[in-house]
Amino acid sequence: MKKFLALLMATAMTLSLAACGSGNNSTGSGSASSSGAETFALSGDVEFVCPFSAGGGSDLYARTAANVMGKLGLLGNRSITINNKTGGGGAVGDAYTVTKKPDGTTITTYVSAQITSPMITGNGITYKDLTPICNLAMDEYTIGVLSTAEYQTVDEFIAYAKEHPGKITVGGSGSGTEDEVCTGLIELYCGVDLEYIAYDSSAEVMTAMLGGHIDAGIYNPNEAISQYEAGECTLLAAFGPERISVLPDVPTFTELGYKDVQFQQFRGIFGPGGMSEESVDYWCDVFSKVIEDEDWTQGYLANNGLTSKFIPGAEFSTFIDEEAAKYEAVLNALGLLAQ
Repeated sequence: MKKFLALLMATAMTLSLAACGSGNNSTGSGSASSSGAETFALSGDVEFVCPFSAGGGSDLYARTAANVMGKLGLLGNRSITINNKTGGGGAVGDAYTVTKKPDGTTITTYVSAQITSPMITGNGITYKDLTPICNLAMDEYTIGVLSTAEYQTVDEFIAYAKEHPGKITVGGSGSGTEDEVCTGLIELYCGVDLEYIAYDSSAEVMTAMLGGHIDAGIYNPNEAISQYEAGECTLLAAFGPERISVLPDVPTFTELGYKDVQFQQFRGIFGPGGMSEESVDYWCDVFSKVIEDEDWTQGYLANNGLTSKFIPGAEFSTFIDEEAAKYEAVLNALGLLAQ
């Protein structure tokens, strides 16, 4: 994990996905207004690909949106089915999505891990092979440990890590992903050396931590709240600038004096490459209605501590280009870009 020090020293502040380059600060009231959305019609039932395991953050994101679509009848007589295609930090799911027809009947969840994976491996599907549709929310991150661990606060965790350099293992979903960046931020700004271990999903990370195979894990709120409320794990701190609504007792690194240990994640929707402007407008219109529904605003966002941020169509495409440039610069500084 020492390799993260050089990377994050130069680029940590540019990695704050909360500072979205698009300049769109909608709280969910925006919609994609286009005649294309009014004239486009789906040619069949919809497959909603989730490149991560059932029970994880992306899976909940997809299933909540699909349920709202069904409840509101947004797809008419078309059904929508979630298909989990896991592995490779999203690479397996993206490789599957790119083979589908760009007719609007296939969409996929998309997060920044799916940008970095092909940058590191030098193969697989890049975001340019797919079609950006819209962003819906910004997700938060926390670091958790077992409730029986001898460190139950950030200060205790840091003190232990300093006394035992390289001995604390931190699990996260994938290599070169947001979870690893969060771990690296702790290393840099807290002056410790941690050992990051990559898993295929947050569910596997939690299982490994509860089984005593790793010492800590990086989690979105919904990935750890059940274990936290059950008293099985302690969430030491949140990475966002403010406390998470669903976890009001969990402090932020910022308020604890580590203001540079800060990170958020975008949660977007993509489709196969080559989707028409009309099909993109169609889905932007659908999702602009999804994000207004109470099951989304209260049942999903509020209950899981996410922040609504709707970025449609062309604006989202620009946003993704800017995020990709940030990650490329980071990975290049680290020496992890594939040659």
